Amino acid sequence: MGDRKNLAAGIVSVLEADVEAGRLVSGEQLPTHRELAEHLKVALGTVTRAYALAQAKGLVTGTTGRGTFVATPPAGDGQIIDLSRNLIHREPRDSDVRKALGAFGHVGISMLLLDEEQDSAGVPEHREVAAAWMRRPGFTPAAEDIVVCSGIQHGMHTVLATIAKPGDVLLAESVTYAGMKAIAALLGLQLRGLPMDAMGLDPQALEDACRHGAKILYTTPTLQNPTSITMPAKRRLEIARIAEKYGLVILEDDVYGFLAPDAPLPLAAYAPGNTYYMLGTSKSIAPGLRVGYLVCPHGMQQRIAYTVRTTIWETSPLMSALLTKWIRDGVADRTIALKRAEISSRNEIARRVFSKIPPPSQTAPHWWISPPDVWRAEDLTEECRERRVHITPAAVFAVSREDTPVAVRVCLGLASTRQRLEEGLAIVKEIMERGPSRHFTTT
Repeated sequence: MGDRKNLAAGIVSVLEADVEAGRLVSGEQLPTHRELAEHLKVALGTVTRAYALAQAKGLVTGTTGRGTFVATPPAGDGQIIDLSRNLIHREPRDSDVRKALGAFGHVGISMLLLDEEQDSAGVPEHREVAAAWMRRPGFTPAAEDIVVCSGIQHGMHTVLATIAKPGDVLLAESVTYAGMKAIAALLGLQLRGLPMDAMGLDPQALEDACRHGAKILYTTPTLQNPTSITMPAKRRLEIARIAEKYGLVILEDDVYGFLAPDAPLPLAAYAPGNTYYMLGTSKSIAPGLRVGYLVCPHGMQQRIAYTVRTTIWETSPLMSALLTKWIRDGVADRTIALKRAEISSRNEIARRVFSKIPPPSQTAPHWWISPPDVWRAEDLTEECRERRVHITPAAVFAVSREDTPVAVRVCLGLASTRQRLEEGLAIVKEIMERGPSRHFTTT
């Protein structure tokens, strides 16, 4: 037995040396167990043990029946490369936030907010600064219509808890933000997915749903999650007209709008009386900054603020004061500019690695990829995870199991460096092109 172990370890050492020297390259298929055993004149079990040891070391992937392939080695430190979450890594050169935090003790009177009961819609001064920050030609939200929330997720829940009742139908794209699926389940709403095309939500399907009584729509018109589609202005106008015709309430999530400054105006600009517009800061500025702005249809602010009061009383005025200071000081805009540049650079990496895959129409924080027909999305996700690269299958976003596409979302922003991102994307590409390494059931 000892000799067999030594022989197996020797085979692994030779294999490792060949990989390091470039004599074997990533994705190359190795001889079958029997072929190698016959070539080396060793027992079949010795080769089986050697291949198992090599797979445990990350040198090869595969199982009997499919074949054994040379693996792309993981990053040098062996840590996970997370391409499953939409956060944008902060560059060390971006010191604005650290400096601003250091100076926050000198904000002065805003610190007193901790000892005062505030309007549940948010401090008036903070809402005024937010309104001015969000304004652009054609879209001019008013401070009196804004509610300061603890992030977009809180804003979504607050609106639906105010305007919907259990059993109501909530429309969304056929694949949508997983957080909205959770909120709908929590509130007892019937979430129904609508088909999409290359321009986003299908207007005819939306109108048909409205004719059958649907009254609420959740949508992300700019860089939709997970497809990264951005609705053109014409499509937004169609959606707005349908909303006005049928009295449809729209929850507009603009979480990624900061990455697309040239995107068309929000739906709220086309149908202000029907739309709750939600702008967050966790993606654009800092994940721990749980502050978002909810622009309500005129006259609805106090109803929404009452729901805030009955759930969390008020969004942290300290956090709101901090963000207000960063907006005034330019920290917010400088941070957004850095993140735009970073995502642009990371998209160039993705275009280079995924050279045969059509890129998103705009610079996006994530790619929505349909793998070759031999794959199920869950199997691709699992094989990437085995190589310490995390991606997300379409089932996480699908409203209906029957309409789940064969696709995965690959996020670009969280890998700690561009090199790490490229390593992770290369592993995803290699696995996709190689095909499944085991037999999966398709039932």
